[in-house]
Amino acid sequence: MVHEETQADIIYTISDLQNLFPFGRTKLLKLCREGALPVIKVGRTYISNKAIIDRWFLDNEGRQL
Repeated sequence: MVHEETQADIIYTISDLQNLFPFGRTKLLKLCREGALPVIKVGRTYISNKAIIDRWFLDNEGRQL
């Protein structure tokens, strides 16, 4: 049986998130530390998955961070 990749299977690292957001790494890390973005801290880095980030974008459209 072949496993088809779903959005929940796609993991984003900080580098991936930098490509999605229109601001720098420093601001991105600050938002992660403050809990403004839906991420999990693993060791010294943050990760999330595509489905959660996509939902976050929809839920926060038009809001100011």
